[in-house]
Amino acid sequence: MKKILSDCDGVLLDWNYSFEKWMKFHFDLEVLNRSVYDINKRFNLDEFDKPMLEKDSKFYLPRIFCNSSRQASLKPMGDAVLYVKKLYEEFGITIDVITSLSLDPETQKLREYNLRKVFGKSIDRVVCLDTGADKDEALEEWRDSDLIWVEDKMENADLGVEMGLDSILIEQEYNTQYNGLAKRARSWKDIYDYVCGENLLS
Repeated sequence: MKKILSDCDGVLLDWNYSFEKWMKFHFDLEVLNRSVYDINKRFNLDEFDKPMLEKDSKFYLPRIFCNSSRQASLKPMGDAVLYVKKLYEEFGITIDVITSLSLDPETQKLREYNLRKVFGKSIDRVVCLDTGADKDEALEEWRDSDLIWVEDKMENADLGVEMGLDSILIEQEYNTQYNGLAKRARSWKDIYDYVCGENLLS
């Protein structure tokens, strides 16, 4: 195996941390519930009446944020840098990133710049989809390849299983209730140990 497929936000880069700071700066809103994935529920936006916060804020506000300059400077998740680089340096394993970000070419350049600045040569391809887009078509290229696919969104972890990938859900506060067929990892160290044969995951 010389490649791992990976989501970006919540897996490689800490999108939520930057999004929460952005929401505080622009709207003076703070996250109320980190145990849910849905943006409306995380910030209780359904109860907030403001012109900028349209009915479908679930995609509207993330779309604005995802097309902002902040995409050039998102911080890495936990131990991602250490173990992604170890996988590359010790085994030659690179990462193909599939990220639901934006269709704007300039925004896509910011995301690729951020990833390469943080992870260096570990990053091979960066595939950018629209904000909130499904990943089934993007993953079709690797169907039944049994490549590792790392996600934080439960539905996309299940999608990986359906497409014949070795799907791993990396644990976050908002996916602890997951009971699907994907394996679970607490961190990139768990994934590194799994590649080394030292952690079977479950």
